[in-house]
Amino acid sequence: MQWLRHCSLFAELNDADLGAIAELSGLRGYTAGEIIFHGGTPADGLHVVVDGLVKVCRYGADGREQVLHLFGRGEPCGEVAMFEGKTFPATAQAMADGHTLYLGRTDFLEAARSRPELLLNMLGVLSRRLRRFVELIDDLSLKEVSTRLARRLCEMTAGKEGDTVALQASKATLAAQIGTIPETLSRTLARMQQRGVLRVSGKEIVIANRKALTALAEGEKL
Repeated sequence: MQWLRHCSLFAELNDADLGAIAELSGLRGYTAGEIIFHGGTPADGLHVVVDGLVKVCRYGADGREQVLHLFGRGEPCGEVAMFEGKTFPATAQAMADGHTLYLGRTDFLEAARSRPELLLNMLGVLSRRLRRFVELIDDLSLKEVSTRLARRLCEMTAGKEGDTVALQASKATLAAQIGTIPETLSRTLARMQQRGVLRVSGKEIVIANRKALTALAEGEKL
């Protein structure tokens, strides 16, 4: 119940309803690199990340990876496809050793029929996901790499204290998230350092000039 309470889908449920969902859930463990589900396979349930990091991605015909989401503790994964009842549209992979709570589709829908607040919570989560996808499409089609990177860094520091971004995954994953390749990301980071916008040390990125970063995020040329 404590793990489910961290998930946006279930956070507002009362203890009785949350307990009912907990009874239907099972803990699963994954090692780094292990596939949680493949794109194209039946969407038979959803996962809630307990610990670790989960990457959801798709691959182009040329093998190029596009990272759609990185999910951490308390975030649901696969709920859209599960609710639709068809197949997973993307692949989910564990980026670090961790666990998920698995909730089967049949069990969830049976519980949801008697607890409509579950569906209302899900609607809010899916609306936020849809908004993020619209922004991603806009970024990939219209904006330069420096703009996409600046926007991503602004998102990663929104609502947090300090100006340090500790990357949860590799820089290659960050490159895939913003729709570019690692070499282009490295060149863009180097140019942003030269301008004094940020400092990079390993997996840590320190925002040295927030005003300049915001300007880049809004479309200013690098």
